[in-house]
Amino acid sequence: LGGLCMQSGHLQIGSSWIATCLPFTIFTRSRPTHPSLLSVAEPQQLFFSGEVRGESAMKRESEVGSPVRYKVTVSNRGHSLNTLGSAFLNVLWPHEIANGKWLLYPLRMELEMSTQPQRHTVCTPTPNTLHLALEPPHHQGRKKREADQAGTAGQTLIYRERRKNVTLDCDLGTAHCQHFQCPLYSFDRSAVLTIWGRLWNSTFLEEYSTVTSVEVIVRASITVKSTIRNLFLKDSTTQIPVTVYLDPSVAVARGVPWWIILIAILAGILVLGLLVSILWKRPSMNQHPVRSVG
Repeated sequence: LGGLCMQSGHLQIGSSWIATCLPFTIFTRSRPTHPSLLSVAEPQQLFFSGEVRGESAMKRESEVGSPVRYKVTVSNRGHSLNTLGSAFLNVLWPHEIANGKWLLYPLRMELEMSTQPQRHTVCTPTPNTLHLALEPPHHQGRKKREADQAGTAGQTLIYRERRKNVTLDCDLGTAHCQHFQCPLYSFDRSAVLTIWGRLWNSTFLEEYSTVTSVEVIVRASITVKSTIRNLFLKDSTTQIPVTVYLDPSVAVARGVPWWIILIAILAGILVLGLLVSILWKRPSMNQHPVRSVG
């Protein structure tokens, strides 16, 4: 209902004329746009192992940990975003845990537009702040397949021996996120953002080697800076979970506490000593005295 009124006539009261106003309703039409986000992580399960190494010892990306690749696809079924304002694809990347240790190390990002497949948009800030030497994509794919094959066999063992699950999410305060922003220039159809990263093995060995699993959450969203009123976005956020497990070979080595192994060794020595004692006394028990005849 409008707060204004329009003059529709005059009403005479005595010798005075008073303008009469009738209330009216103003309808405004919103400008909806319908970008949708589809996201996937490859692989969806990661495994950590190896030895604890400091940040200064890292020279190549393979020394960090298991590789992971995220893909975020933006599809627009509504008005062209470049006619509505400046559109951006935002990524909240959990780069460290609450105590400041590395969690998920970002290596590089590529944003490819369907209308301009040869043009790769630059996202800010620039990843790979440690300037690690990068590996070719095909080499990463081979390493990922080897990790998948090694990890599948021992997943049941890890579940059976451990009971605690941890979620690392910036919204929960269990992780700290770095905000990456990618401009969507002339975006009216679709765009694909690919992010390559590495799991920081040393942090997981120090902090999460005794838990069942660790779930790491990456979030993505679309924002539009526009002067158009009543502009709203639909389905403009998504989250990408990845589950991290301790490598099966490490789980077997750490699965039995040291004190159980020590008790087993001592019990074995005790049993061996009893057997030796019994065998040493047995010949004297079997000897009979010789009786003289006559």
